[in-house]
Amino acid sequence: MANSVTEDNRDRKSGSLEVDDQLVDDISALLQSDERGMLMNLIADLHPADLADLISHLSLEDAQLLFDRLPTDVGGDVLTELDSTLRAALLEESRPDRISEMLDTLDTDDATDILGDLSDEMAEEVLDGLEDAEHVRELLSYDEESAGGIMQREYVPALRSLTVAEVTEEVRRLAETIEPIYAVYVIDEAGVLLGVVSLKQLLLSPATARIDSLMRTDFEAVTTEVDQEEVARIM
Repeated sequence: MANSVTEDNRDRKSGSLEVDDQLVDDISALLQSDERGMLMNLIADLHPADLADLISHLSLEDAQLLFDRLPTDVGGDVLTELDSTLRAALLEESRPDRISEMLDTLDTDDATDILGDLSDEMAEEVLDGLEDAEHVRELLSYDEESAGGIMQREYVPALRSLTVAEVTEEVRRLAETIEPIYAVYVIDEAGVLLGVVSLKQLLLSPATARIDSLMRTDFEAVTTEVDQEEVARIM
């Protein structure tokens, strides 16, 4: 059975999981017999997208059982890959505190999208348990088709007076909680955006150089109420 997941059901060219009837039957049998150790061993190395695909092929009962057995961080990543209808069905049968724990592992924009799938009552319970509840509530207040509705609150800011070495250390510190990081945003003491420095430029520059000597100031910016289609046109 292990080989059916790790070898036979993997596309050798792409590395993605091929979900067939045999694999679904195997996973269902393990779930129904509560063979947790063997089940977790089989799915331990699967990418969240593959897990989401597998869950979508199971009956709703089995899908719930498998989802409930996922570690918190894995469950959060799987949520971002699931169809919104199935995601909502699974979450409505989950404990609010567990959902909060999973959403705390995600960026605020993903957490906000997932909260939008829940009933108002459930969403409020989950929000109450979030570490970043204030920022998520702010994102929920924006129209979902506006720049504010699709933005991510996590980014790496850098005061203009900092050196490349200091900013690089800040990037390292935040790398665990902000993913991916493509750029650093240079701000003044009042938090006003002054410029942008790409991660590549940061890595190629002398450690003692001030970050504001490297920044690009010809960037495009929009306010939170701008329609997402206008944002896409500008980009």
